Amino acid sequence: MLTVRPKITEHSFHLFARSLHPELFEVCAQRELQQKFYRLKISITRDGHLIQFGHDNTLLTEVTAAANQPLPSQANLITQPVQRSGVNLTRLDSIDYRSSVEMEFVDPKMFVLIAQQLDSQLECEGLIHRFQSNGRIAMGAVSYMHVQSFERNVLIRAIHTFPDSQLLIKSESRFAVAPQT
Repeated sequence: MLTVRPKITEHSFHLFARSLHPELFEVCAQRELQQKFYRLKISITRDGHLIQFGHDNTLLTEVTAAANQPLPSQANLITQPVQRSGVNLTRLDSIDYRSSVEMEFVDPKMFVLIAQQLDSQLECEGLIHRFQSNGRIAMGAVSYMHVQSFERNVLIRAIHTFPDSQLLIKSESRFAVAPQT
């Protein structure tokens, strides 16, 4: 499978209160985790990432995707262009959600350094996928998702590189199950 990442233009960040059909995404790498209070599935897709966090009968799905990615409109809680940095806070049933996403331009020399650092990461704490070069630039894109899992919450940091434009999409997402009172 050829895995060249599309350009960063018009990428967006979404949160859904539902699952999304897996056939909507070209998944490059995937990992599942089960804890006492939640289940987690993280995926690196051709466009960015997909995170599914479930507790009891509640499911939240976070997606970074290109503008041409078909996504449903039902149960869409957040849609935000990646170019607009910001923090999102949401509570759905007993799940607290907090995320931040930003797009960052990096000096070409620094970009190569960051990409090399990411490329050397191991998958032990999350996921990594190395995309093929598009032919114009020798270096392919890299997506890295770092997971810190605890009994009631999980913190996921994702970095997606775009070598054509020396841009990074960086996000940090925290899902937490509130204690029963």
